[in-house]
Amino acid sequence: MPSDGSTNVVHHRPARARGRRAITGLAAGLLTLSLGLAACGGDGDDGDGGSGGKTRAIVDATGATVQVPVAPKRVVVLNETDLDSALALGVQPVGVTNGRFAKDVPGYLKSKLTGKYTVVGDLSTPVLEKVTQAQPDLILAGFIPDKKVIEQLKKITPATVLTTKMTEDWKATFTRTADVLGKQEQARTVLAAYDKRLADVKGKLGSNKGAKVSIVRWNATGPSYMLKDHFSSVVIKDLGLGRPAGQLTPAGVSPSDALSLENLKVLDGDWMFLGTLNPDADAALAEAKKIPAFKNLGVTKAGHVVNVDGAIWTSRGGPAAAESVIADVEKALGSAK
Repeated sequence: MPSDGSTNVVHHRPARARGRRAITGLAAGLLTLSLGLAACGGDGDDGDGGSGGKTRAIVDATGATVQVPVAPKRVVVLNETDLDSALALGVQPVGVTNGRFAKDVPGYLKSKLTGKYTVVGDLSTPVLEKVTQAQPDLILAGFIPDKKVIEQLKKITPATVLTTKMTEDWKATFTRTADVLGKQEQARTVLAAYDKRLADVKGKLGSNKGAKVSIVRWNATGPSYMLKDHFSSVVIKDLGLGRPAGQLTPAGVSPSDALSLENLKVLDGDWMFLGTLNPDADAALAEAKKIPAFKNLGVTKAGHVVNVDGAIWTSRGGPAAAESVIADVEKALGSAK
Protein backbone atom coordinates (compact mmCIF):
# COMPACT_ATOMS: atom_id res chain seq x y z
CA MET A 1 0.00 0.00 0.00
CA PRO A 2 1.35 3.51 -0.75
CA SER A 3 2.63 5.50 2.16
CA ASP A 4 -0.27 8.00 1.94
CA GLY A 5 -2.76 5.19 2.55
CA SER A 6 -4.51 5.47 -0.85
CA THR A 7 -5.62 2.33 -2.69
CA ASN A 8 -6.95 3.57 -6.03
CA VAL A 9 -3.62 3.02 -7.85
CA VAL A 10 -3.42 -0.61 -6.86
CA HIS A 11 -6.98 -1.43 -7.89
CA HIS A 12 -7.23 0.59 -11.10
CA ARG A 13 -3.70 0.56 -12.65
CA PRO A 14 -1.91 -2.64 -11.53
CA ALA A 15 0.33 -2.89 -14.60
CA ARG A 16 1.63 0.63 -14.19
CA ALA A 17 2.26 0.04 -10.48
CA ARG A 18 4.21 -3.10 -11.25
CA GLY A 19 6.20 -1.13 -13.81
CA ARG A 20 7.00 1.54 -11.29
CA ARG A 21 8.13 -1.06 -8.77
CA ALA A 22 10.40 -2.61 -11.39
CA ILE A 23 11.94 0.74 -12.26
CA THR A 24 12.45 1.51 -8.56
CA GLY A 25 14.19 -1.83 -8.04
CA LEU A 26 16.44 -1.25 -11.05
CA ALA A 27 17.39 2.20 -9.76
CA ALA A 28 18.24 0.77 -6.35
CA GLY A 29 20.37 -1.89 -7.96
CA LEU A 30 22.26 0.67 -10.04
CA LEU A 31 22.83 2.79 -6.93
CA THR A 32 24.25 -0.18 -5.06
CA LEU A 33 26.55 -1.00 -7.99
CA SER A 34 27.68 2.63 -8.21
CA LEU A 35 28.54 2.73 -4.51
CA GLY A 36 30.41 -0.54 -4.81
CA LEU A 37 32.52 0.79 -7.67
CA ALA A 38 33.26 3.98 -5.78
CA ALA A 39 34.47 1.97 -2.80
CA CYS A 40 36.84 0.13 -5.09
CA GLY A 41 38.55 3.29 -6.26
CA GLY A 42 36.18 5.53 -8.16
CA ASP A 43 36.33 9.32 -8.42
CA GLY A 44 39.76 9.17 -10.01
CA ASP A 45 41.38 6.91 -7.40
CA ASP A 46 43.26 3.80 -8.33
CA GLY A 47 42.64 1.17 -5.71
CA ASP A 48 42.81 0.22 -2.07
CA GLY A 49 45.56 1.59 0.17
CA GLY A 50 47.27 -0.18 3.03
CA SER A 51 45.02 1.65 5.50
CA GLY A 52 41.91 0.29 3.80
CA GLY A 53 41.17 3.57 2.00
CA LYS A 54 41.49 4.85 -1.52
CA THR A 55 44.83 5.37 -3.20
CA ARG A 56 46.21 7.83 -5.71
CA ALA A 57 49.32 7.99 -7.86
CA ILE A 58 52.29 10.22 -6.97
CA VAL A 59 55.76 10.58 -8.51
CA ASP A 60 58.66 9.95 -6.13
CA ALA A 61 62.14 11.50 -6.10
CA THR A 62 63.41 8.97 -8.64
CA GLY A 63 60.59 9.68 -11.12
CA ALA A 64 58.81 6.41 -10.34
CA THR A 65 55.03 6.31 -9.95
CA VAL A 66 53.83 4.98 -6.59
CA GLN A 67 50.31 4.35 -5.31
CA VAL A 68 49.83 5.95 -1.87
CA PRO A 69 46.83 6.16 0.46
CA VAL A 70 44.63 9.20 -0.04
CA ALA A 71 44.35 9.44 3.75
CA PRO A 72 47.30 7.56 5.32
CA LYS A 73 46.71 6.49 8.91
CA ARG A 74 50.03 4.89 9.90
CA VAL A 75 53.07 6.72 8.54
CA VAL A 76 56.66 5.60 9.15
CA VAL A 77 59.50 8.05 8.44
CA LEU A 78 63.11 7.01 7.99
CA ASN A 79 65.04 10.28 8.20
CA GLU A 80 65.04 13.63 9.99
CA THR A 81 63.91 15.61 6.94
CA ASP A 82 60.71 13.62 6.48
CA LEU A 83 60.07 13.64 10.22
CA ASP A 84 60.47 17.43 10.32
CA SER A 85 58.22 17.80 7.26
CA ALA A 86 55.52 15.42 8.49
CA LEU A 87 55.27 17.14 11.86
CA ALA A 88 55.11 20.58 10.21
CA LEU A 89 52.15 19.28 8.17
CA GLY A 90 50.29 17.98 11.21
CA VAL A 91 51.09 14.30 10.68
CA GLN A 92 52.17 12.26 13.72
CA PRO A 93 54.22 9.23 12.54
CA VAL A 94 53.84 5.84 14.18
CA GLY A 95 57.45 4.93 13.36
CA VAL A 96 60.61 7.05 13.34
CA THR A 97 64.38 6.57 13.23
CA ASN A 98 67.10 7.88 15.50
CA GLY A 99 68.86 11.09 14.54
CA ARG A 100 72.23 11.31 12.86
CA PHE A 101 74.93 9.76 15.08
CA ALA A 102 72.35 9.59 17.88
CA LYS A 103 70.44 7.02 19.88
CA ASP A 104 67.22 8.98 19.98
CA VAL A 105 65.09 11.08 17.66
CA PRO A 106 66.53 14.54 16.88
CA GLY A 107 66.19 16.65 20.01
CA TYR A 108 64.62 19.63 18.28
CA LEU A 109 61.77 17.42 17.03
CA LYS A 110 61.17 15.17 20.03
CA SER A 111 58.82 17.56 21.82
CA LYS A 112 56.71 17.77 18.65
CA LEU A 113 56.10 14.00 18.68
CA THR A 114 52.91 13.98 20.71
CA GLY A 115 51.51 10.68 19.45
CA LYS A 116 52.55 7.13 20.23
CA TYR A 117 55.49 6.04 18.09
CA THR A 118 58.11 3.31 17.76
CA VAL A 119 61.79 3.81 16.96
CA VAL A 120 62.38 1.50 13.99
CA GLY A 121 66.16 1.86 13.62
CA ASP A 122 68.85 4.38 12.79
CA LEU A 123 68.81 7.08 10.14
CA SER A 124 68.07 5.52 6.73
CA THR A 125 68.98 2.06 8.10
CA PRO A 126 65.69 0.70 9.42
CA VAL A 127 65.28 -2.60 11.22
CA LEU A 128 62.77 -4.31 8.93
CA GLU A 129 61.15 -6.33 11.70
CA LYS A 130 60.43 -3.14 13.66
CA VAL A 131 59.04 -1.42 10.57
CA THR A 132 56.72 -4.38 10.04
CA GLN A 133 55.56 -4.24 13.65
CA ALA A 134 54.61 -0.56 13.17
CA GLN A 135 52.08 -1.72 10.52
CA PRO A 136 52.61 1.24 8.17
CA ASP A 137 50.30 2.07 5.31
CA LEU A 138 52.88 4.62 4.08
CA ILE A 139 56.67 4.75 4.43
CA LEU A 140 58.55 7.98 3.76
CA ALA A 141 61.94 6.52 2.94
CA GLY A 142 63.93 9.69 2.21
CA PHE A 143 67.02 8.66 0.27
CA ILE A 144 68.17 5.03 0.60
CA PRO A 145 70.73 3.96 -2.02
CA ASP A 146 70.47 0.25 -1.15
CA LYS A 147 67.89 -1.16 -3.58
CA LYS A 148 67.59 -4.37 -1.56
CA VAL A 149 66.40 -2.40 1.47
CA ILE A 150 63.84 -0.58 -0.69
CA GLU A 151 62.58 -3.91 -2.05
CA GLN A 152 62.15 -5.24 1.48
CA LEU A 153 60.30 -2.09 2.56
CA LYS A 154 57.95 -2.40 -0.41
CA LYS A 155 57.10 -5.91 0.74
CA ILE A 156 55.94 -4.37 4.01
CA THR A 157 53.86 -1.82 2.08
CA PRO A 158 53.95 -0.98 -1.64
CA ALA A 159 53.39 2.63 -0.57
CA THR A 160 57.10 3.14 0.11
CA VAL A 161 58.21 6.49 -1.26
CA LEU A 162 61.70 7.83 -1.86
CA THR A 163 61.06 11.47 -1.04
CA THR A 164 64.55 12.97 -1.33
CA LYS A 165 66.87 13.99 -4.13
CA MET A 166 70.23 14.65 -2.54
CA THR A 167 70.92 17.49 -4.99
CA GLU A 168 67.79 19.55 -4.24
CA ASP A 169 67.09 22.05 -1.48
CA TRP A 170 64.90 21.36 1.53
CA LYS A 171 61.90 23.29 0.17
CA ALA A 172 61.65 21.03 -2.89
CA THR A 173 61.83 17.92 -0.70
CA PHE A 174 59.26 19.36 1.71
CA THR A 175 56.89 20.13 -1.16
CA ARG A 176 57.18 16.57 -2.50
CA THR A 177 56.58 15.08 0.94
CA ALA A 178 53.50 17.28 1.33
CA ASP A 179 52.19 15.97 -1.99
CA VAL A 180 52.72 12.37 -0.84
CA LEU A 181 50.80 13.10 2.36
CA GLY A 182 48.06 15.01 0.55
CA LYS A 183 48.91 18.17 2.51
CA GLN A 184 49.63 20.60 -0.33
CA GLU A 185 47.60 23.48 1.10
CA GLN A 186 49.24 23.14 4.50
CA ALA A 187 52.66 23.17 2.80
CA ARG A 188 51.90 26.46 1.07
CA THR A 189 50.99 27.95 4.44
CA VAL A 190 54.24 26.71 6.02
CA LEU A 191 56.39 28.10 3.19
CA ALA A 192 54.59 31.44 3.30
CA ALA A 193 55.37 31.64 7.03
CA TYR A 194 59.02 30.86 6.27
CA ASP A 195 59.21 33.71 3.73
CA LYS A 196 57.62 36.10 6.21
CA ARG A 197 60.10 35.07 8.90
CA LEU A 198 63.01 35.63 6.53
CA ALA A 199 61.82 39.13 5.69
CA ASP A 200 61.42 39.96 9.39
CA VAL A 201 64.95 38.87 10.34
CA LYS A 202 66.54 40.47 7.28
CA GLY A 203 65.20 43.75 8.56
CA LYS A 204 67.04 43.27 11.87
CA LEU A 205 70.54 42.53 10.53
CA GLY A 206 71.70 46.14 10.36
CA SER A 207 75.46 46.31 9.78
CA ASN A 208 75.55 42.50 9.51
CA LYS A 209 73.55 42.62 6.29
CA GLY A 210 75.49 40.62 3.69
CA ALA A 211 77.97 39.31 6.29
CA LYS A 212 80.18 36.36 5.31
CA VAL A 213 79.17 33.36 7.41
CA SER A 214 81.07 30.09 7.98
CA ILE A 215 79.06 26.97 8.80
CA VAL A 216 81.33 24.44 10.45
CA ARG A 217 80.97 20.90 11.75
CA TRP A 218 83.81 19.92 14.05
CA ASN A 219 84.59 16.22 13.82
CA ALA A 220 86.97 14.14 15.89
CA THR A 221 89.29 14.17 12.85
CA GLY A 222 89.04 17.92 12.30
CA PRO A 223 86.60 20.53 10.97
CA SER A 224 84.49 20.51 7.82
CA TYR A 225 82.50 23.36 6.34
CA MET A 226 79.07 22.91 4.81
CA LEU A 227 79.13 23.19 1.02
CA LYS A 228 77.18 26.04 -0.53
CA ASP A 229 74.06 24.00 -1.41
CA HIS A 230 73.76 22.33 1.99
CA PHE A 231 70.54 22.74 4.00
CA SER A 232 71.73 25.49 6.36
CA SER A 233 73.69 27.14 3.54
CA VAL A 234 70.40 27.60 1.66
CA VAL A 235 68.75 29.20 4.69
CA ILE A 236 71.75 31.52 5.13
CA LYS A 237 71.51 32.52 1.48
CA ASP A 238 67.76 33.12 1.84
CA LEU A 239 68.64 35.53 4.66
CA GLY A 240 70.84 37.51 2.28
CA LEU A 241 74.06 36.42 3.97
CA GLY A 242 77.17 35.31 2.11
CA ARG A 243 79.89 32.72 2.56
CA PRO A 244 83.68 33.21 2.67
CA ALA A 245 85.21 32.75 -0.79
CA GLY A 246 87.06 29.58 0.21
CA GLN A 247 83.76 27.88 1.10
CA LEU A 248 82.05 28.40 -2.26
CA THR A 249 83.79 25.45 -3.91
CA PRO A 250 83.20 22.71 -4.56
CA ALA A 251 79.45 22.87 -5.11
CA GLY A 252 77.36 20.32 -3.28
CA VAL A 253 75.03 19.54 -0.40
CA SER A 254 77.41 17.67 1.90
CA PRO A 255 80.18 18.71 4.31
CA SER A 256 83.63 19.34 2.87
CA ASP A 257 86.53 17.00 3.51
CA ALA A 258 88.02 17.43 6.97
CA LEU A 259 90.56 20.23 7.13
CA SER A 260 93.95 19.99 8.77
CA LEU A 261 94.74 22.50 11.50
CA GLU A 262 97.17 24.16 9.07
CA ASN A 263 94.26 24.98 6.74
CA LEU A 264 91.88 26.57 9.21
CA LYS A 265 92.07 29.96 7.46
CA VAL A 266 89.37 28.79 5.04
CA LEU A 267 87.00 28.90 8.01
CA ASP A 268 87.57 32.59 8.69
CA GLY A 269 84.81 35.08 8.01
CA ASP A 270 82.63 37.66 9.71
CA TRP A 271 80.77 35.04 11.73
CA MET A 272 81.10 31.31 12.38
CA PHE A 273 78.29 28.96 13.37
CA LEU A 274 79.97 25.93 14.86
CA GLY A 275 78.43 22.58 15.79
CA THR A 276 79.32 18.98 16.57
CA LEU A 277 77.41 15.72 16.40
CA ASN A 278 78.84 13.54 19.15
CA PRO A 279 80.89 13.61 22.39
CA ASP A 280 84.16 12.74 20.63
CA ALA A 281 83.75 15.80 18.42
CA ASP A 282 82.97 17.95 21.47
CA ALA A 283 86.22 16.88 23.07
CA ALA A 284 88.17 17.53 19.86
CA LEU A 285 86.68 21.02 19.58
CA ALA A 286 87.59 21.84 23.19
CA GLU A 287 91.20 20.94 22.39
CA ALA A 288 91.18 22.85 19.09
CA LYS A 289 90.10 26.06 20.80
CA LYS A 290 93.34 26.00 22.73
CA ILE A 291 95.62 26.00 19.68
CA PRO A 292 96.97 29.19 18.03
CA ALA A 293 95.63 28.30 14.54
CA PHE A 294 92.07 28.57 15.84
CA LYS A 295 92.56 31.37 18.36
CA ASN A 296 94.25 33.56 15.72
CA LEU A 297 91.36 33.46 13.26
CA GLY A 298 89.81 36.89 12.80
CA VAL A 299 86.36 35.52 13.56
CA THR A 300 87.62 34.08 16.86
CA LYS A 301 89.34 37.30 17.89
CA ALA A 302 86.16 39.24 17.14
CA GLY A 303 84.18 36.96 19.42
CA HIS A 304 81.94 35.96 16.55
CA VAL A 305 82.05 32.17 16.97
CA VAL A 306 78.53 30.94 17.79
CA ASN A 307 78.02 27.43 19.16
CA VAL A 308 74.95 25.78 17.62
CA ASP A 309 73.24 22.38 17.44
CA GLY A 310 75.16 20.42 14.81
CA ALA A 311 72.20 18.08 14.31
CA ILE A 312 70.31 21.07 12.91
CA TRP A 313 72.98 23.18 11.22
CA THR A 314 75.12 20.42 9.72
CA SER A 315 72.48 17.83 8.77
CA ARG A 316 69.46 17.89 6.48
CA GLY A 317 66.23 19.37 7.77
CA GLY A 318 62.79 20.77 7.14
CA PRO A 319 60.71 23.71 8.36
CA ALA A 320 61.48 23.34 12.09
CA ALA A 321 65.22 23.07 11.43
CA ALA A 322 65.06 26.10 9.12
CA GLU A 323 63.32 28.09 11.85
CA SER A 324 66.07 27.10 14.31
CA VAL A 325 68.75 28.35 11.92
CA ILE A 326 66.89 31.64 11.44
CA ALA A 327 66.46 32.03 15.21
CA ASP A 328 70.19 31.45 15.83
CA VAL A 329 71.08 34.04 13.19
CA GLU A 330 68.58 36.51 14.62
CA LYS A 331 70.00 36.10 18.13
CA ALA A 332 73.63 36.49 17.06
CA LEU A 333 73.42 39.04 14.25
CA GLY A 334 70.06 40.70 14.71
CA SER A 335 71.17 43.17 17.37
CA ALA A 336 73.59 44.99 15.05
CA LYS A 337 72.86 48.66 14.36
